Amino acid sequence: MTLAVINKRILLAFFVSISLLWHAPSLAHDIKQGYIFLTISDDSISGRVEINIVDLNQALGLDIPAEKNAFREDVLPHLDVIKAYFNERMNINLNEGLRIDDFSLHTIPKVQFVAFPFSIDNLPDVPEYIDIEYTALFDVNTEHRGFIIIENDWRTGTFNDEGNIAFIFSPDDTKHRLDLTQSTTTQGYVEMFKLGVHHIWDGIDHILFLFALLLPSVLTRYKENKWHAKEKFFPAFMYVVKIVSIFTLAHTITLSAATLGFVSLSSRLVESIIALSIAVAALDLLTPIFRGRLWMIVFAFGLFHGFGFASVLSDYPIPDSYLTLSLLAFNLGVEAGQIAIVAAVVPVLFLLRNQFFYIPIILKLGAVVLIVVSMYWFIERGFEIDLPAGEYWNMFKALFA
Repeated sequence: MTLAVINKRILLAFFVSISLLWHAPSLAHDIKQGYIFLTISDDSISGRVEINIVDLNQALGLDIPAEKNAFREDVLPHLDVIKAYFNERMNINLNEGLRIDDFSLHTIPKVQFVAFPFSIDNLPDVPEYIDIEYTALFDVNTEHRGFIIIENDWRTGTFNDEGNIAFIFSPDDTKHRLDLTQSTTTQGYVEMFKLGVHHIWDGIDHILFLFALLLPSVLTRYKENKWHAKEKFFPAFMYVVKIVSIFTLAHTITLSAATLGFVSLSSRLVESIIALSIAVAALDLLTPIFRGRLWMIVFAFGLFHGFGFASVLSDYPIPDSYLTLSLLAFNLGVEAGQIAIVAAVVPVLFLLRNQFFYIPIILKLGAVVLIVVSMYWFIERGFEIDLPAGEYWNMFKALFA
């Protein structure tokens, strides 16, 4: 479990507990909590029930280790009893008992949870309403609370959101109706578009590759490898249009092919080559290795960047019936984000092109920095090792996750 997810869990428990204590001061400070996470699809509803081990032991008289980390073999002998308990104490009106086949364990500070995935398949259509009843643990602990959380719902653009509380169960409030009529396909497509924009802005390796291509756009290179500033903006603009169009064409091909399941590459290979692409593009700024054939390199590496985009899209539970249009919306978002970067960067580069520091510092020193950074990533990704600086970078990102 990532640091960001753990932080969300801790904050969720903290704020919900504070809220409940505010409205019910007679409750004890140690409020027990269970979670039901839902994923809404076009022909199925799935999710998982999460309950901490202390509560399971209390409800069923079990002896699963609670003072240390439990293991699968500690829970496995009790699985049938636990399944029967939740089949009796939790009901969704679309099925006759939940199908719970397996479980997993995860820990947040001081609390270890057992997660039981379930699924309700072969629905004729997404229902307008879901009636849910939850009575687990209320007979043995009146302080227990159950939370329904909509973790994934394509039509509302909700993906992997562990803080999206729909409602809360209590001993006096054990039934709720979940209204799905507010979900719309248009909203889903808008959210996929926004996801594409966000990804290109958040994908630092894609941005650095673009920078390596944009830095020479306002310059002209002569045969003796001398750089000179372009006099007019239009030639620079046309260079950018050509390069960005080739890059877009390439990554659109592989993004579509990978998302639709026609081709697949290992993420290790894809991410390594994406890192290498930055170094190769930057090296051409220091010495002319392509000599007029840059477009071929941009196209080749653009294919791998498309696989990188596809790996992001594959992380989201998009129903098959919405996949093609979701792919289109996501790709349009990527292009919109890319155009925004180009529109912001190129005019600034054009204004700076005649400055004495542009070629030696921005272009050449910038190329060296890009090469160093990209090779660092290449070593980490290609050999699957964590270099020291990577830990500090991950900690920095986690602070803003």
